[in-house]
Amino acid sequence: MFRKYILKPAVWHRKTLEFEWDTESGEVRGPGADLVISMAASAVKEGSVTGHPYPTSYDITDPLHNISEMAVLLGQDWILSEDLASAYPAEEDTDTAIFAGEDGIEHDISKQILH
Repeated sequence: MFRKYILKPAVWHRKTLEFEWDTESGEVRGPGADLVISMAASAVKEGSVTGHPYPTSYDITDPLHNISEMAVLLGQDWILSEDLASAYPAEEDTDTAIFAGEDGIEHDISKQILH
């Protein structure tokens, strides 16, 4: 089933992107279809794109069938619709706090409460 998208630009050099997309068939149609298809093909060829939070690299294998990959692809330059925004991959919590003891051994204290 096709869903219609009208995405406002998030950057100055893009215009409103309007297209219809069927995630099951991977078909894209409408005024912005050629751009979406071209961006998807380039991303697949590269194998990844950089997205938010920068500089996070996301693997791209089939954005015309995968809403999370499409969200990353379009989220670089456009304000995402609610369904695309909710499909954007969650940021992994990679914050780590390391403490080096007097003995020189490093300890991960990220999960500890310090008083």
